[in-house]
Amino acid sequence: MRTVAGAILILAGEQAFSHAFLIGFPNQIYAQTILLPFATTSILIGICLLVLGFLGDRKPS
Repeated sequence: MRTVAGAILILAGEQAFSHAFLIGFPNQIYAQTILLPFATTSILIGICLLVLGFLGDRKPS
């Protein structure tokens, strides 16, 4: 479950990062102020969850 949540957070962070640069001139500063920190934190949390998921979600043998 942590692996899936990590992958979803990484995808959401990537989308926020790309949208921060696609928004037009009048709202570009506000979009980058909000979306870039969200993208950074969600990607970092997603990577942490993905690694923890790979290490901890193993099937018992």
